[in-house]
Amino acid sequence: MIKKLPGLSRPITLTIILLAGSLSELPAQQVYSIEDCIEMALKSNKDIEASRHMQLRYEYERDAVRSNYFPSLELTATDIFSTFDGSFSYDLVSPAAQAIAVSLRERLPLFIGPTTQQRISTGLAKRFAHMNPNIDYKIGNVIVANLNMTQPIYMGGKISAGYRMGSYGAQMAELSQELTKEETIVAVHEAYLLLVKAKDLLAVAQQYDSLLVQLMSDVKSAVSHGMTKINDQLKVQVKKNEAELRVIQAENGIRLARMNLCQVIGLPLNSEFEVSDLSDSETVIVIGGENVARQRTESRLLELKTSIAQQQVKLVRSGMLPQVGVTANASLIDGIEIMGDKLLDRKPVFTVGVSVKVPLFHAGENKKKVRAAKEELAQSRLEQESLNEKMTLELQKLTNEVDESQLELDMRIRSLEQCDENLRMSRKSYSVGYEPISDLLEAQLLWQQAYAELAEAKYQKNLKTVKWLKAAGQLSY
Repeated sequence: MIKKLPGLSRPITLTIILLAGSLSELPAQQVYSIEDCIEMALKSNKDIEASRHMQLRYEYERDAVRSNYFPSLELTATDIFSTFDGSFSYDLVSPAAQAIAVSLRERLPLFIGPTTQQRISTGLAKRFAHMNPNIDYKIGNVIVANLNMTQPIYMGGKISAGYRMGSYGAQMAELSQELTKEETIVAVHEAYLLLVKAKDLLAVAQQYDSLLVQLMSDVKSAVSHGMTKINDQLKVQVKKNEAELRVIQAENGIRLARMNLCQVIGLPLNSEFEVSDLSDSETVIVIGGENVARQRTESRLLELKTSIAQQQVKLVRSGMLPQVGVTANASLIDGIEIMGDKLLDRKPVFTVGVSVKVPLFHAGENKKKVRAAKEELAQSRLEQESLNEKMTLELQKLTNEVDESQLELDMRIRSLEQCDENLRMSRKSYSVGYEPISDLLEAQLLWQQAYAELAEAKYQKNLKTVKWLKAAGQLSY
């Protein structure tokens, strides 16, 4: 069932005009439309800016996870300089002398015994000791460079799950920003409509006061000519006092409503400005609409939350699966001199390896983590179903309220027209003496009450329409 209802404003032709002349006498002020107020509120809202930064954070985190699909290169280089140096002598002669002594004994066993062999060995070692080499060494400048590459081949779905979680998180941050915008727009409409209603109440209060001023003038003239009693003048004066109080109350109401709107749109509370009437529009109200409720930002947020819970299960489960990676390494070392020549002379060394990590036993830790993630997923699904039902009920409730507020608005329009006609007839009857002044005062009061009730009905109708648009996911900005 579809009904076309007037949206945020509807022109109403009435016989009573809102004191346009009195407003034209005011000094020129800045006039803001509802669109202007919404724009200022969205720019000054810090929650929206915070949501935007959160969205960027999730996008950067998602991109950081995506980088794990590609190889990682690490270069390590170290340059060490040391003044440590020295030398040492290497004994080459003693083993040779001993070998010569052993050979002579084998050849001349009758002449060379063990004692003689030892003497020959010692003598030869002393005789040719000057031939032992002296080895010099120096550390100097040592350079060590290492280039390592690591490429994940299979990580049990950990990388893909983390990337999807980051993407869903960025989308949730964007939807959170939209939700904040929607709430801000509703708050602006409520404050704006409240100020419009306050202006209407001031206009009717001033018009009611003007009616009593005119009536007071007529009654005074009648009393001076002896056509009526002084009691009638006192009755009018009492109503005039009440009307002046209503004008003051209405002015205070405008002042407070304007301050409230300033707070919502981010202006100083003492700012002076006027608001324009809302433009004509029509809103299509769909009664029922379970599918409409699923278009709401809150519903999409819960869908993403459920999707993140699904990826969390995969992420935790990856801890139970094997992980495979490939590593490659290139190393180079240069430095350390021995006898004027470099011991390590910049010869690169290349190595390639495959690593496999297989979880074997963790006392059931990973299984319990997977079960906990599955429980969180089930909880998210139930919360999503519950919220969808509540949003459908809320949408139906607001649909009924919009329908009822439209009927009430139509009724208040007819009531005002009837009160206007009643006031016209009462004036005519009083002027010819067919009606006491108390009846005329009652007719004027009824007209004033009818106009105030019409202003309230317009406020409620427009506000409920905006809330319905938000509940139906159709609030545009």
